[in-house]
Amino acid sequence: MNLALLPDIAVFVQVVETGSFSAAARKLGSTPSSVSRSVSRLERELGCKLLVRTTRKLRLSEAGSSVFQRAASMMDAARDVMALGGTASQAPQGRVTLGVPKAVGRFVIHPLMEEFLARYQEVDICLRLEDRYMDLIDDEVDLALRITDSPSPGLYGKPLMAIEHLLCATPAYLARHGTPQTPQELRQHSCISLGETAADARWKFRRDGKSVVVQTHGRYAAN
Repeated sequence: MNLALLPDIAVFVQVVETGSFSAAARKLGSTPSSVSRSVSRLERELGCKLLVRTTRKLRLSEAGSSVFQRAASMMDAARDVMALGGTASQAPQGRVTLGVPKAVGRFVIHPLMEEFLARYQEVDICLRLEDRYMDLIDDEVDLALRITDSPSPGLYGKPLMAIEHLLCATPAYLARHGTPQTPQELRQHSCISLGETAADARWKFRRDGKSVVVQTHGRYAAN
C-alpha cells in the first residue's frame, strides 16, 4: 500500500460527501484546483476513473463507488481512532513502567508512591530498580530516571534534581594507606565499585572546569 496516497483518499471522500470540488475545498481550507489534482493523482495511481465530471455535477463511476465505500470506511476508522485518543487523554490512566537507579528509587521515588497512587486512581506503576542502562524499547520502559549530564541521543530529557556523589573512606583505611590528593592517585587504592558493569569502576571527576576519568581497582564490589 502506498501510504502517500492517504491524503488523496481523504480528499476524494470529502469530494463525494460534499458533492463538489469547491465545497470540499472550502471544508479542507484548500482550493478547487488543489482538490482536483488530488483526485486526478488518485485516479492515476489506481488506474481507473473514480468520478464522472460534468459542468454542473459529479457522480461516482462504478469503480469509484467501490473505492468510495472502502475509503469512507477507512475515514470512519480514522475518526474513531482520533475520538479514542481524545477520550484517553482526558484523565491519566493505564500502566507506566519506570526504570530508576536503585538508590534513587528507594530514597526518592518510593516515598512518593502512596500520594501519587491516591491522586491518580486509574494509573498503575511498575517500578524497576536497576543501576544498569535500561533501553526504553528493548526493556519496555516508559520513563527512565538517569544520573547524567545529558539525555541519550534520540531521547527527550528533563532535569529533575541534582545528585551528589561523595568520595568516602574510613579513618582506619586512610591511616594505613594514606589520603589521595588527586583523582589519579585513586589508581593506587582499593576502591569499591558496584561491580555490575565495567563502567562502574571508571570514576568521573570535574576539576577546574575539566573532566577527569579514573579507572579504579579493588578486590571488593557491591551493588
